[in-house]
Amino acid sequence: MLEKRSHNISDKLLEKIISVAYGDSGWMVKFIINRKAKRNPEVRELLDEYKLTANSVHRLKQSEVPESVMHLVRVKTNVKSENNFWSSVYIRFLSKPILSTAVAGVMIIAIASVLLFNQPKPQHKYTEAQIELAEKQFKESLAIVGRVFSNTEKEFDEEILNNQINKSLGKGFYLINDILIGG
Repeated sequence: MLEKRSHNISDKLLEKIISVAYGDSGWMVKFIINRKAKRNPEVRELLDEYKLTANSVHRLKQSEVPESVMHLVRVKTNVKSENNFWSSVYIRFLSKPILSTAVAGVMIIAIASVLLFNQPKPQHKYTEAQIELAEKQFKESLAIVGRVFSNTEKEFDEEILNNQINKSLGKGFYLINDILIGG
């Protein structure tokens, strides 16, 4: 790592640079650090140095890491052992952001599909009396609608057609007769 570092870079900024280099930061922090790296050559140099180190660390396989280093990491991070199945699955697969996002997406889709397609069907059980009452009410409502339509038709025929339209037509015929015949 870099032993000599400028006094202009704070510890907090250095932690963010390291997390960006190792791919542990969010997109907002990456954006901020990359922007600072474009403006400040010291930040750019640190970021490039840590990215090179991160790439070499990521290329290491677990079998290539000495057991003494693994023991020190376990002691410093308070991890009891890595021999169980789920921790090895996490280390090999889910520690990568793309795979963990894909696994989370599959789980969300599975849960949503179970909730959508496995809904119980509502069961409506009606008694014969309820069905007969509903049929009677339906017939009564149709009879009311039929009476309203027949009353409306009568009013339309009597009032609107006879009074309004026939009067207007009659006046129009008289006016045309007066114009054409002249009197």
